[in-house]
Amino acid sequence: MNPAAPGTDAMGNNDGGRPRIAVSYAHRAASQPEWFSDELADLARHAVAGLDAVGADAVVIDSASGHVFSAVDFDGVLVLGGGDVDPSRYGGNTGEPTVHGVDTRADETEIDLVIGAVENGRPVLGICRGLQLINVAFAGSLIEDLGPDSVHKVHQERPPMIGHTVTVEPGTLLADALGAGEVTVQSGHHQAVRRLGDRLRVSATAPDGVVEAVELARPDEGWLLAVQWHPEEPGSPEGQLAALFEPFVEACRYVAAASRR
Repeated sequence: MNPAAPGTDAMGNNDGGRPRIAVSYAHRAASQPEWFSDELADLARHAVAGLDAVGADAVVIDSASGHVFSAVDFDGVLVLGGGDVDPSRYGGNTGEPTVHGVDTRADETEIDLVIGAVENGRPVLGICRGLQLINVAFAGSLIEDLGPDSVHKVHQERPPMIGHTVTVEPGTLLADALGAGEVTVQSGHHQAVRRLGDRLRVSATAPDGVVEAVELARPDEGWLLAVQWHPEEPGSPEGQLAALFEPFVEACRYVAAASRR
């Protein structure tokens, strides 16, 4: 995949003052079956199109490539879905048989991107694995598997997304974007937050208590939001992706403008 998205040249240079956002996922990790990699690529295309629609230039990077990426080279960081975070990173059960798609290079790359972004004032948005990765980056832990009765995924091989509701907490970044109260989402995950990461707060939960969104507990520490569902999935409620991307891109635009002063 060519990492230069519409709006950036072959060197990744911004052509019109739009914020440049690193869009990270593992393209073809050896631990991922081909169908899963194809699905991730399709979701990434939807995310890139969504960023373009709200005025940002996406630079898609392969977190499993082994290349070193620096958050300061971008105006913001978006971490997409993918395989499971290595349980050894959070003291989890490395023998859990449902854990799949682990790529330690992707984990390391994205943790470095997230921490580097927060430390250098770059906004961060996470989707699905992105939420789990962010939670681990802030010293949290994960439930290795929600079990065969979980409503958060369809329990079959190559499962489609499943719809369910979440409750958004008032007074949060997420509530500013989607409104407080009940929201319908498209989901497909078998893991979830166990121990909440340091400096984070829960901004949405599912009816069964599963954490569905997190953000920084102190807004003065920066702009960070992560959702456990897939707003970039075509079956998501109309307008939900744009509603989440618009404040993220606006925060990134502020960074871009500040860097040009």
